[in-house]
Amino acid sequence: MKPIAIAFSHRLKQHSTSWRPVFTKYLENKKIPYELVDCYSYDIIKKLGDYSALIWGYSNFLNADLMEARNILRIAEDQGLKTFPNQKTGWHFDDKIAEMYALQSIHAEIPMSWVFYFLEDCIQWLESQAEYPIIAKLRNGSGANNVKMLKSKSEAMHYARRMFSKGFHPAPSLLYKTYSKVQSTHDLATLFSRIKRIPEFLRTRKNAQMMPIERGYSYFQEHIPNDGFDIKVAVVGDKLSYLCRNVRKNDFRASGGGSIYYDNNVMTAQIIDSAFKTSDDLKLQCVGFDYVVDNQTGKGKIIEMCYGFDHTAILGAGGYFDRGHIWHETPLNVPEEVLANLLFDE
Repeated sequence: MKPIAIAFSHRLKQHSTSWRPVFTKYLENKKIPYELVDCYSYDIIKKLGDYSALIWGYSNFLNADLMEARNILRIAEDQGLKTFPNQKTGWHFDDKIAEMYALQSIHAEIPMSWVFYFLEDCIQWLESQAEYPIIAKLRNGSGANNVKMLKSKSEAMHYARRMFSKGFHPAPSLLYKTYSKVQSTHDLATLFSRIKRIPEFLRTRKNAQMMPIERGYSYFQEHIPNDGFDIKVAVVGDKLSYLCRNVRKNDFRASGGGSIYYDNNVMTAQIIDSAFKTSDDLKLQCVGFDYVVDNQTGKGKIIEMCYGFDHTAILGAGGYFDRGHIWHETPLNVPEEVLANLLFDE
């Protein structure tokens, strides 16, 4: 049996939310051979033939990953290796416009969205059709980075002109991140835990500085009135779990703030069915959907999606829903479930 390749680089320090330790522990417990492989090596394509699968949990804040991971994974898949994420799961990773196109193609429950590639088209729409406030997003970024609420026509026009000139750098803001974490910290234990992670954030930010400036387009979503929280819904195979996140103080964004809680009552049949159906229709191996509940209709709408997320926070829910909406009191270990489905499901 050929071993499984797990992407690794000695040049990169492992992030605290990495799935790799879970992957390796699972394989060791199952006595499945694996090797840590440097997928940045010049002869990586030649090496692929030595393996039965390639697992690469690549990062949205590492330009080298965004440049190479999808290409190498696609070649591996074309050569017959099992891959995670595979093409269907990963092609839209960290590209909110690609996510929009994918979700629109299957008529998923999402906010109205608009993208413009020419300034004159964008300005005409902002002047004559846009209803404010609207949400402006860069293609990439996570944790509410690069998401702005534009409350007026003049604000939106200024934003659009910048997007079609000097643009914005997608690297996370140190000032915003610090403010965000302070706003959502309510006890000393959480404060000390977050202080310990400052060096990790600085490494992430340094890596993200290598990413190109975002410009030459404008992407907008309608603002969904809600009750001050969003829901991360994780779907892998026939299992679904979640976490809730409070919106930051004096803000409209929840992602990345760290104010997490769990309440099974927010997981309506509509949200559960919508998440399973969307995952099925897009043929995703694993996905985390960000839902906002419209307080006018009570329906959850998907505002973003991503194959990777903090799996430890999902464990905190203490269980998962099946397709029949039944809650099971067994924490959902998403990386383990991904490997089990990849290696043992036909």
